[in-house]
Amino acid sequence: MKESKRLNFLKSYLKLYSVERIELTNETLDSISGIAIYDENDLEERQEFIWHKSEKEIPSPELNILIEKIVAEKWHNGDKITKDISEMEFIEFDNQTKDRIEFELFEINVKMVDNGEETDSYFVHY
Repeated sequence: MKESKRLNFLKSYLKLYSVERIELTNETLDSISGIAIYDENDLEERQEFIWHKSEKEIPSPELNILIEKIVAEKWHNGDKITKDISEMEFIEFDNQTKDRIEFELFEINVKMVDNGEETDSYFVHY
């Protein structure tokens, strides 16, 4: 079965939080849910989540490039971006695209689920 665009994006996005793997639990037209696994060997290092987005609402593919670069260059500390994105150089896209995807990055809000209730969120900030 082909992996959804939402799951593909979440695999990239949750790297900001040192998530090693995502275990998909449900996928509907309007949401995707699963378990973020931080450490395969520690059953306590897991967090359920739900993202209320359809396949049509996912961020642009360029955002994955931005996230992968942030992770690779260690320009973050968990949810906090430690380097000004406007100072980052990209050969993959122009400054207008960079501004747009920076806005997209800060708009992402994936809800954490604890005991069946949506609680905290995965989100990024400066």
